[in-house]
Amino acid sequence: MNSPGERERSGRGPALVLLALVAVVFALYGQTARHAFLSYDDGSYITENPHVAGGLTLANARWAFAEFHSANWHPLTWLSHQLDVSLFQLEAGRHHLVNAALHALNACLCFLFLRRATGALWPSALCALLFAVHPQRVESVAWAAERKDVLSGAFFFLTLLAYERYARAPSPARYAGVALALALGLLAKPMLVTLPAVLLLLDAWPLARAPGRPWRALVLEKLPLGALCLGSAALTWLAQSAGDAVRSTAVLGLAARLATAVLGTLAYLRQAVWPAGLCFFYPHPAFVAPETFAPLGPRVLLGFLGLGAATVGAFLLRRRAPAVLTGWLWMLLMLLPVIGIVQVGAQFHADRYAYLPLLGATLALVFGLDALVPAAADASRARRALFGLGLAAAAALAAVTARQVATWHDMHTLCERALAVTERNYVAHEHLALLLQKEGDLAGAESHYLSTLAIAPRLYDAHSNLGAVYMQLGRRAEARAQYEEALRLQPDFLDARLNWGMLCELEDDLVGAEAHYERATREHPESAAAWLKLGDVALRTLDPARAGEAYATALARAPGTALAAEAEAGLGQALAERGRAEEAREHLERALGLAPDAPRALHALAWLLATSEREELRDPKRAAELLDRCRARGEAPNWMHLHVLAAVLAAQGRYPDAVRAAAEAEAHAPAAEWPRLRAERHEYEAGRALVR
Repeated sequence: MNSPGERERSGRGPALVLLALVAVVFALYGQTARHAFLSYDDGSYITENPHVAGGLTLANARWAFAEFHSANWHPLTWLSHQLDVSLFQLEAGRHHLVNAALHALNACLCFLFLRRATGALWPSALCALLFAVHPQRVESVAWAAERKDVLSGAFFFLTLLAYERYARAPSPARYAGVALALALGLLAKPMLVTLPAVLLLLDAWPLARAPGRPWRALVLEKLPLGALCLGSAALTWLAQSAGDAVRSTAVLGLAARLATAVLGTLAYLRQAVWPAGLCFFYPHPAFVAPETFAPLGPRVLLGFLGLGAATVGAFLLRRRAPAVLTGWLWMLLMLLPVIGIVQVGAQFHADRYAYLPLLGATLALVFGLDALVPAAADASRARRALFGLGLAAAAALAAVTARQVATWHDMHTLCERALAVTERNYVAHEHLALLLQKEGDLAGAESHYLSTLAIAPRLYDAHSNLGAVYMQLGRRAEARAQYEEALRLQPDFLDARLNWGMLCELEDDLVGAEAHYERATREHPESAAAWLKLGDVALRTLDPARAGEAYATALARAPGTALAAEAEAGLGQALAERGRAEEAREHLERALGLAPDAPRALHALAWLLATSEREELRDPKRAAELLDRCRARGEAPNWMHLHVLAAVLAAQGRYPDAVRAAAEAEAHAPAAEWPRLRAERHEYEAGRALVR
């Protein structure tokens, strides 16, 4: 190994290191090409976000800069996701591989910066290798929604490279390059707000600018960069406050926040040295087990003293091994925005927050040990031994990383991993319950929702989701109780309000359902789902004019989405009820253009073609083909399908079959539908097709 400042003469060494770093990263993260998107933020960031799922367009790019979404403001990250969708649609594996490519780029840029700044080839290579393979990086790379980490990381290292170039020969143009790289990094993730302070540390080591310039001048030089960071921090505060992500001091007091900072830092260091028990969410003990969390207890005091002693030790080594102080303070400064002084979310700490900060600890270790090797005849042998130990550590870390990457394959494996290595992990319970609910395992979903609420009884969305499970199980009184509790905890919670409305519909309480949907549209006028449900109930209460207005509003709120297909179908039904058959057909055809296999549009158009009084619109043959498409989807016929099928059979003159289908529809339909269905059956029994 070469000590800092010693220039390596080999021309092939750096190129081989770069190739090795890329190969190692893709060997570890290539498996993510087979990974799925997750229900944990990937929906709001990519798959269910129409401004991203629509790809990179001028309107979507404008949205990226103009709106706060998911309690964040990081327009460059949104643009990156939009570009991925334009290139790869929603093919999850390609999105994951872009993350892996950015991580490989970051490892290479890390090496290039350290190589240029220190002149030491092998310590720089070892630092970059440990950065590339450490399991604490997995969350940032294997999680599609954490694109912001690897993207901001690229601009972080580009800022360091630009600053190293500026430090060698200062000029306004080179300073502008530093500012530009930093600004782009902040647009990707505001995690870089402490980067000007890190640059000040680099002035001491490895750039050695301090002896030639007074510290005051070096500090003043960073002020324009600091202004960029202050602006980013202000926007981030506004975004996170608007998204209700910032916890108030009433929820988590100052003493608890300071304790979080101390214990969280120790947790990062412990997992950096011994990366066991890594998972996607670490519950904050103050929220899930307050009886065990003592902000002024001995653990916190000893931890604080330990961190203080380490800082003093690094300061005492500043002349003999300056990398130790620079690396240690790098870590502390970069952790500062995410260490819990400002508590965002409910996590105790998070692996993604360690992506760049823990590189400082790696620098302190590798370059510190390199500097402390005695300048003796056998120094080169000692350095080779240290390098060998470093490679062995990297190999061991890589093995752990490969296993950890596999836990990010899908939400099942991710949640099961979290439940295996943590206690009282209500987030893992809730997400596993959501998965089981979607898969139809209602008993399993109920069990995990109950576990969630046993730990976090004020989690209103879990109450609402448990209510939905009870509704599917036919336990309507229990469902109502869960919706009531969800709305008691969060009176304007949209999902619970809509779910309660649907429960009222199941009980044929259309007045109650309408009241819930009306309130939902008042509290959430931007919600297409709320307007859609209001249109549905208006259609059922035979108010097609009001239904049409609600569907038109829903369509305006969610153009081009699956909800838009539902709104188009509903609008077609409302127009058909008002006798405007030609317009109705246009909207139903549009609905099928958006969602070719949408059952509602297929049924509505089949009904129109089978029952229209206008000869030019009647087309029983195509109506039957549309119903065949419904059957081709493999779903069991419901009463609505049978109701439409009876009309189509009658239009074809197959009256006995129509009577049987109508009788079966009546047997399965809600009681409120019986009079209408019975009247239709009498028409078929009399040998008459329906004409509307």
